[in-house]
Amino acid sequence: MAKARKTKETVEVAVDTDIARKIWLAGVGAYGRMYTETQGAVEKLATGANEAFDQLVAKGEEVEDKVRETIAKSPRGDRVVSLVGNATDQVKAFRAEQRAALEARIGKVRKTVSETLAPLNIGALGHAMEKLTAQVEQLTQEVAALKAEKAAVAEKPAKAKTVESDEAA
Repeated sequence: MAKARKTKETVEVAVDTDIARKIWLAGVGAYGRMYTETQGAVEKLATGANEAFDQLVAKGEEVEDKVRETIAKSPRGDRVVSLVGNATDQVKAFRAEQRAALEARIGKVRKTVSETLAPLNIGALGHAMEKLTAQVEQLTQEVAALKAEKAAVAEKPAKAKTVESDEAA
């Protein structure tokens, strides 16, 4: 009886595993199918977009040519060309001024940011630390020299008092 029960449980586990595997494979298959179909649609869109862009460029060139012909035929064509040239020059000058102003402003912002972030700059901190270390060493030497000088001055009166007391005796 025990053997029959184990065989039945083993078969049920195998069936459950087989069903789970089939469900998994169905999901993978669905993903693969969607991927394939989507790739085809993306390729069609990319090709269509390129063709549409090329058509728009060609149409734009045609319109530009027609406008140029119309302006050239017009009795005031030279005037229009000069006005367009003047407007173009003004726009270029304005753009140059705006670019210079923008670059100046960006320079100020960069300076402000670098000054603000300077305490966080490891390289700058290292450089500042080196300067401070040199100053501390210099001050330490000066203090040692002053102490030695003070000790020498204090020793002279003590020697003089010792000499005086020796002479008095």
